[in-house]
Amino acid sequence: MHGRIKVRTTEEQKALKHKEQQKKLTAYRMGMQQILSTRKEDNYDPVSLDICTQLLSVNPDIYTLWNYRKEAILIEIEKRSVKLLMVYIAVRKNEIDGEDNIIKFLENEFRLTEQCLLANPKSYGSWHHRYWVLMNHPKPNWENEFSLCTKYSRMDDRNFHVWDFRRLLINKIGITLSEELQFSTERLNANFSNYSSWHYRSTLRNLDRESVGTELILIQNAVFTDPADSSAWFYLRWVLSNPTVTKDRRQELLDAFGQLEELEPDCKWVIMAKCWLTGSLVLSDKDYIDRRVQFYKQLAKLDPMRKGQYEDYLKAAELNASHVEDQKS
Repeated sequence: MHGRIKVRTTEEQKALKHKEQQKKLTAYRMGMQQILSTRKEDNYDPVSLDICTQLLSVNPDIYTLWNYRKEAILIEIEKRSVKLLMVYIAVRKNEIDGEDNIIKFLENEFRLTEQCLLANPKSYGSWHHRYWVLMNHPKPNWENEFSLCTKYSRMDDRNFHVWDFRRLLINKIGITLSEELQFSTERLNANFSNYSSWHYRSTLRNLDRESVGTELILIQNAVFTDPADSSAWFYLRWVLSNPTVTKDRRQELLDAFGQLEELEPDCKWVIMAKCWLTGSLVLSDKDYIDRRVQFYKQLAKLDPMRKGQYEDYLKAAELNASHVEDQKS
C-alpha cells in the first residue's frame, strides 16, 4: 500500500544481517592478508599500516595488529635515529626536526588508542599499546595521561584498566601516597560498590596498626551503607589477613556486626564476616568455636546454593571444637 513503510520479516532481517557480516568478514580477511604479507623486519608498508588502523578502529582486541604497529614504530624510530646520527655533526637543527617527526608519528598512535578506547574502554590491547608508546616517546606527557585516567574514571569508575593505568603513572608524575589515598577515599565515598578502588588501596601501602584502624572505619561505613554489596566485604577479608589486626579490634568488629545483623538478618555477608573473625581469634577459646559452628549453620540456610561448601566448613569447625574438648579433658 502507498504511504506505508515496508517492515522486513524476521527471515529477511537474518539474511540481511548475514550478508553484512560476510561482507565485513571478507574485508577483514583481505586486510589481514595484506598486512601479514608485507610484514618485514627491516621495513613496513604505509598502506598496510593504514589498513591496520581501520581494522583496529572496528575491533581493538586484535593483538597481532597491535604487535604489528609496535614493529612499525621501532623500525621508524631506528630509521630516523640513524639519519640523525649521520647529520648530527653537520647540522644540529636536524636533530630537533627528526625528534619532532618521531613525536608526530607517535602522536598518531595516541589518537588511534583513544579512538579505540572510546569504542571499547576495557580493551586490553589499547591500554597496553598506549603505555608502550609512552615508554618509547622522547617527550611523554604524563600529566596528559593522568587527565585521561580522570576522564575514563568518570565514564566508568569500576573500569580496572583505568586504575591499573593510573598506578603506572603515579610514579612518573610524583603524586604522593596521601594524595592517592585521598583520591581513592573520595571515589569510594561516591560509590562504595567499586571493586577496583578497593583493590587499588591494597596496592598503595603496607598496613600498620594505625592505618588498619583507618581502613576498618572506612569498611564499616561501607557495609553499614550497603550490607548486600560484596566489594567492601572482600576488602575486609584482605585487611583481616594483616597480623597487626589485634584481638580487641576483631572483637569490636564482631560487636558491630552483631548490631548490623539485627538490622539485616538475611544478609549472608554479615555472617560470613563473623566466620572470618572467629576463625582468626584464639582457636582454643571454645566459645568462639561454638559460635563459628552456629554461623556456618546460618549460612547454609541463607545461601543454599553453596550449602555443600558451608557444610564442609562446618565439619572442620565441629572437629576443631571436639579437639578442644579432648584437650581440656
